[in-house]
Amino acid sequence: MTHRTVRTLTAVTAAVCLAAAGACASAVAGPKETGTVRTVLNADPSSFDPTLAQGQQTFQVSSLLYDTMLRRESDGKLIGGLASSWTAESASAYTFTIREDATCADGTPITAEVVAGSLRKLADPEVGSTWRNLVFGPGDVAVDVAGATVRITLSTPFTTLPQGMAIPQAGIVCPAGLADPDGLAAGTVKGAFSGPYTVADAQQGLSYTFELRPDYAAWPAFAKPLTGDPPRRIEAGISTDQSTVANQILAGDLDLGQFADPDAVKRFTAQPDLHQYQVTNATAYVVFNQRPGRVFADRPELRRAVAMAIDQRSFNAVFSKGISKELTSVVPESFACVNTDRSLLAPHDPDAAKEELAGAEGITMIGNTANRQFSGGADYIYQVLADAGAQVTMNKVDNATFWSTIAEGGADWDLVFLGDLNSVGSISASLDRVIGPSVEDGGRNYSASDNQEGAAALAEGLAATDEKSRCDAFQRAQRTLFERSDIVPLAGSPLTYVSGPDVTVSVFDDYVDFATLRIGAS
Repeated sequence: MTHRTVRTLTAVTAAVCLAAAGACASAVAGPKETGTVRTVLNADPSSFDPTLAQGQQTFQVSSLLYDTMLRRESDGKLIGGLASSWTAESASAYTFTIREDATCADGTPITAEVVAGSLRKLADPEVGSTWRNLVFGPGDVAVDVAGATVRITLSTPFTTLPQGMAIPQAGIVCPAGLADPDGLAAGTVKGAFSGPYTVADAQQGLSYTFELRPDYAAWPAFAKPLTGDPPRRIEAGISTDQSTVANQILAGDLDLGQFADPDAVKRFTAQPDLHQYQVTNATAYVVFNQRPGRVFADRPELRRAVAMAIDQRSFNAVFSKGISKELTSVVPESFACVNTDRSLLAPHDPDAAKEELAGAEGITMIGNTANRQFSGGADYIYQVLADAGAQVTMNKVDNATFWSTIAEGGADWDLVFLGDLNSVGSISASLDRVIGPSVEDGGRNYSASDNQEGAAALAEGLAATDEKSRCDAFQRAQRTLFERSDIVPLAGSPLTYVSGPDVTVSVFDDYVDFATLRIGAS
């Protein structure tokens, strides 16, 4: 099924060429001639409702369909999206002025009231969005309108709210979509979209087509202006076979692909006309289930033994063939406030690890088969624990099952390594994966660790209005993780985007913005 779209595209091209007696063999129309960019997603979008989006492929699609209040720029900066300006009155109150020229796909003006209606949906606990706390924090949320301004008031200080206003999951849904939740999720409400594209066709498991709105004019003003033309049409097949996708790009049958496999990327080294964009897509680190009754609950010495058993370099050789950087925390060194002191990490000491792990019973691992890198990384961790004498069982599951399992409070697991995709670009959005309220209690902490000192430091950082105070607090929160051996930092998860000669896309830090795809950029 995953290869079917690619083969169909190739077959159609071949048939057209045969009909023309081979005349088109060397003159297949490209993006400049057709206005179409052909790409692939690694899975179907989970939903066309951005508040319910799950998985990177869904975030990429949401960024085409829905505009956000703010947009990401390089160096961690934000610029206006649907908001022309914004003010942080405090860590608990924010005001956004809405631009006057934006419209929904059905022509409805995007006013402050339209924006507020969408944000209220995201903030509504009844909606059950897993992104609510990432955007607004854990407290109550009030969204009010005064003329052209939207005011967001929080009961709990949350300084990263502006960054949350730039993630695709916070995309603004227009009134037509809010009025039809089922149609919104299915992508069938044409007037739901606030962004530059609409859904023209959706065939689950096969392909998706997005068409540029001819009336769209709300492009953001990036520091480096975009050049070239936005694609009039984007066609996305479904494929996880990176070798096949590489073949299609080299043959000119696809214009954009994304590759986690270093071997696939090597195939483009002799292709100077192709564009390559290398990013750290996610960060890999070990998380322990610390719920009562689990093996690692109240046993920091056993968690530290796991850390001592794992050699970062050896893991990275398996995970990324050594091309990624080893981590010193839950995010890369490019993030503000990240710990860079390696002395805080447990040293690699397999003999000491064996003294503690030998005979440890009932350790259940879950391995993610999302790609060869994650599957191989899980195999490595399993093997070093088994070599240390621990009795380990590993269950390998697909990506969707992996995340749904660890999000269940009573699920059967003791140890995993996450591929943490930090959508916000702030370290707090990864710290709360292992500090604070558990997922079953409405938080984002998969481990359910009881780290009160870390939680207090994280809350202090989120309430701080100056960078020094914020970083001091986040540094203290990270130190508690190492003191308690709550995590084992591993490595970044590299991803390389490759596009054809006539197609470019903008990258802001490690964020690839699909809405900036352009054809014929100078």
